[in-house]
Amino acid sequence: MSQVFNSLDLLAEATQHIRDTMNKSILLRCLIALLLIAVLVGCERKSGDAVVIRKNYVAAVKQGEEIKDERATNHEQWIVKTRMLDNGRMIEVHVDQAQWEKLRENDRVKVTYRVGKYTGTVWDAEIE
Repeated sequence: MSQVFNSLDLLAEATQHIRDTMNKSILLRCLIALLLIAVLVGCERKSGDAVVIRKNYVAAVKQGEEIKDERATNHEQWIVKTRMLDNGRMIEVHVDQAQWEKLRENDRVKVTYRVGKYTGTVWDAEIE
């Protein structure tokens, strides 16, 4: 009879462990969902005309090389600095090589970007 009670105790502990694990999993999923909602709701999508101010190319850094530019990563970057015509805001847009080569200083472009409602930080800028 004591073996039955021991088995029941083990079963109860296992069941409790499974419930705790499921509750943590559900809680984690809810937390991730809330963070995603906060990020999406906390940004406002804007677009407007801009002028190309400058173009920068940042070469990729190979492992073990000395870093000469703090923006350098393990891949090449083509950056276009623009100034919005309506509010004067400067926005750096990461573009692909073909688009970077086509653009010239003083070209007019249309820039779409997200701006944080609370911080004013620019996210996800692109040239159309």
